[in-house]
Amino acid sequence: MKKLQQKIFNLGMACVFIFVGMLLYREPASESVFIEKKYVALTYDDGPSRLTTQALVELLNKYDASATFFINGNHANENKELVKHIYENGNEIGNHTLDHVWLTKASQEERERQIYGNESLLQFLSGQQGDMLVRPPYGDIDEAILKDFDLPFIMWSVDSRDWEVKNAASIQDNVFSHIEDGDIIIMHDGYTSTIEATEEILKRMSREGFEVVSVSELFELKNKEIPLHEKVKHCR
Repeated sequence: MKKLQQKIFNLGMACVFIFVGMLLYREPASESVFIEKKYVALTYDDGPSRLTTQALVELLNKYDASATFFINGNHANENKELVKHIYENGNEIGNHTLDHVWLTKASQEERERQIYGNESLLQFLSGQQGDMLVRPPYGDIDEAILKDFDLPFIMWSVDSRDWEVKNAASIQDNVFSHIEDGDIIIMHDGYTSTIEATEEILKRMSREGFEVVSVSELFELKNKEIPLHEKVKHCR
């Protein structure tokens, strides 16, 4: 009987020691690693296009991304429903003038018609309100124009050259040759090769830790104001 009592006592003490040991032992806390999120803005010029716009919007939705579509008024008039579709799917509408003109070659009156006229048209068609970002066709801008308009003129820091190469692999190479956090990428709405390139770019961006957003979202996420009276090429 005493042996049984002794065994029970020993077993009880062993359990106590195990329990106390578990309380005293702590797994070393793993060091938390802070990874800063990287953001890039994706932009498409010259649309909307019945050939490509719908597919681009679907891809952006598929990869939980957004973009700024810099739209021409003449194309908007031909594809009114697509302008609204772009905006209602979480993308930003930007101003690419009514007729894709060389702004530095136009009179002041014509510049105002091209910019403000297109802004009014796009606001009406899309429902987007407030001053719109402007992308000058051909990147054609000078100091006089920058001074005269109280609107953000958005250029780019990464050129896909999709309008030139028209090859998905080459477009990707152009984009990823020097991509950085805060970059603004220019692409064009109207080429089927751009659709294929867009999907591969969105996949790779995700793998490499980039979030793809519109231009306005890029500046909001970086807690910065979009500057006026200067060429805006990126958000650093």
